[in-house]
Amino acid sequence: MKKILLAFAALTALGVTSVMAAPVSYQSVLTGKVASTVAVGTSVTEGQTLVTVETLAGPMAAAKSTVNGTVTAVDVTVGSDISRDQVVVTVESK
Repeated sequence: MKKILLAFAALTALGVTSVMAAPVSYQSVLTGKVASTVAVGTSVTEGQTLVTVETLAGPMAAAKSTVNGTVTAVDVTVGSDISRDQVVVTVESK
């Protein structure tokens, strides 16, 4: 029992612990009209585009996931105008 506690204490001291799922809110990095969004319930991976907006150069990613997880909320709709730093999607990380 003592060895197990010492091992756990050592791992904790090193920062090696299990990661709990947590909601992550994503903000738009662009201003514009929403061209597409992911749907609630979609499984996403790190780097996946969550929201795109129309620009003069064509559709561009306004928010990308930084975690693997499941989309729990989409706060914008296709065709709506969004601004920079507006929360657009929430993902529950795995």
